[in-house]
Amino acid sequence: MKVAILETVKASAGFELEFDRIIIEALQEAGHEPVMMMPAGTVLDQNFDVPKYELSGGSIISYDGVKGLKKIWYSYLRETRRVKWFDSALEVAEKEGIDAILLTTATYRYLRSLKKSKLRCGKVPVYFIFLGVNPSEKPKFLKKAQECLPYKNIHLCVTTLRDDFGSERPENVKLIKPPVMIPSACKPQSSGDVLRIGFFGHYRKGEKNIDWLLDSISGAQFKIPVKFIIQLAPTTEEDRQEVERIVDGWKKNSRVEFITHKLLKDDWYNAIQSVDVVYLPYTAERYLYNWSAIYFTAIGAKKPVLTTRTLNPEVMEKYSIGEYIDTTDYEIFRNQLEEFINNYETNKANYNNALEKANQEYSKSSFIRSLF
Repeated sequence: MKVAILETVKASAGFELEFDRIIIEALQEAGHEPVMMMPAGTVLDQNFDVPKYELSGGSIISYDGVKGLKKIWYSYLRETRRVKWFDSALEVAEKEGIDAILLTTATYRYLRSLKKSKLRCGKVPVYFIFLGVNPSEKPKFLKKAQECLPYKNIHLCVTTLRDDFGSERPENVKLIKPPVMIPSACKPQSSGDVLRIGFFGHYRKGEKNIDWLLDSISGAQFKIPVKFIIQLAPTTEEDRQEVERIVDGWKKNSRVEFITHKLLKDDWYNAIQSVDVVYLPYTAERYLYNWSAIYFTAIGAKKPVLTTRTLNPEVMEKYSIGEYIDTTDYEIFRNQLEEFINNYETNKANYNNALEKANQEYSKSSFIRSLF
């Protein structure tokens, strides 16, 4: 099939573009012909090397640095333009012989725009992919999904590891498992004599118990050589000053190596590939409902994880791809860290076997089969 990815978000090397990249690659591997649809004049930070079709209706609206009444106005503009982009997408699809349209990071707001667009009445199948639906969004989502029931070409796909809908789920809503987030071009790197544990992400002052981790690294009794690769990419000037303080205070510790800049595109994947284990101390409630891109990157890279019971718990319930950590009690946390590292060589084969099985279930090819 000739499948168009309709991108209407001006993303700068963020998750949206990486998700597009993974889907394009999966479509190609499945024998489909992916193309891009974008508002006229859009320049993405990534070149996917696929045909591009421009849509009429105006340029993409960005919220960067916009607040107050101006943001409300921009929100209105974004919705009215989205209707025009949807209308244009239908015209392009019919003209160019496109067999299906994908919107890869949709929200219920997209369905509000769809109701005003000709796209809902076309013959071209349209797949809205949602990255999970949390309890606060669920009533709005269900209302919009019910409104879409008369439109047989509209398919709503929620990427999730759980079913929070039950009997409430309309027949036009499909639950599909998310795909592993690792491009085929990014190959595994060989392990060395030192166990390398990677902790990646932006740094915001006071988040993620960084002091707990650093104190444990310094004082724990590890029986094997270990190095923690810690990314602290600051988001504000205050964060930058805090990062400088942390790096300066720990720069002489041989167990720690810091990365203080953003990792973009292949540099991000290569950083994941360069470590043996990925540390994932995330506890935000949203991770019960929205799958974690870094978690599924770690799985795709076949890296064992140190994670919490909040972060997509369905994975570890089925596949023992690592160990849990307790981020509420320092002594328990430190003991768990020691135990994991000191028993790593013994448990490594079991982790690897579980990762192989997880990669089969969450493969990109399974994702594409489930989608269509």
